[in-house]
Amino acid sequence: MPQHNDIIREAFTTQATAFAANPWITDEQLLQRLVAAAHLAGSERVLDVATGPGYVAEAFARSAREVVGVDLTEAMLAIATERTRQRRIRNISFRVADVRNLPFDREQFDVVVCRLAVHHFEHPAQVLAEMVRVCRTSGTVLIEDIFGSEHPDRAAYQDRFESLRDPSHVRALPLTVLLNLFRDAGLEIDAITMNNRAPEVGRWLATTQTPPDRAAEVLRLLEDDRLHDLSGTRPFYDADGRLHFHARAAILTGRKFRSR
Repeated sequence: MPQHNDIIREAFTTQATAFAANPWITDEQLLQRLVAAAHLAGSERVLDVATGPGYVAEAFARSAREVVGVDLTEAMLAIATERTRQRRIRNISFRVADVRNLPFDREQFDVVVCRLAVHHFEHPAQVLAEMVRVCRTSGTVLIEDIFGSEHPDRAAYQDRFESLRDPSHVRALPLTVLLNLFRDAGLEIDAITMNNRAPEVGRWLATTQTPPDRAAEVLRLLEDDRLHDLSGTRPFYDADGRLHFHARAAILTGRKFRSR
């Protein structure tokens, strides 16, 4: 069986170009909401974990002293590196790294951020512990991600269609689980900001190049969900007859209050 890191590399190499053009990723207002949650003063060194095509890193680079972006997938980093080179952004760099074992010493960053990636992690507690390790005491750890229902059967229904669409999906964690992860990692929660989206399902499936048989099953599950409220994502049709669902997301802002 392939290791999960291999599944992630394959998935995001395949979808790199489409993912980098996705409105979820490029939306400037959403990016600025995430940057605002860090309350930057301008002197910070920032680490962007699972940076993907680098939009988060770039957004932070406008307001921070230095930003480092790390990712497992070279195809994503190639997009990030080329775009920031063309824009002549000097205070940003990218490198390949496994988020479970970050290649940095303790307390090297003032802010550590991870956006829309936790649901891909097999061991999110391990990744969060690494993020906390490299964050300085009194620094900020930010996670933005989709979250699942607090009711296990409903959460499992969402994970079922998410995994069919993208095999690198592991689990959309409920908010209570995310909060407990922050607590156990030694973080004080300073803020929770809801950041919901309503993706159009056709484009959402096209981004990951979901095979037709899997896409058909996803559509069936979403239609059943629309009729019977099975996951909490409340699928709906827009005025043009296109199917959407509510991808509930949140920004969690945590403060490292002691050395770890």
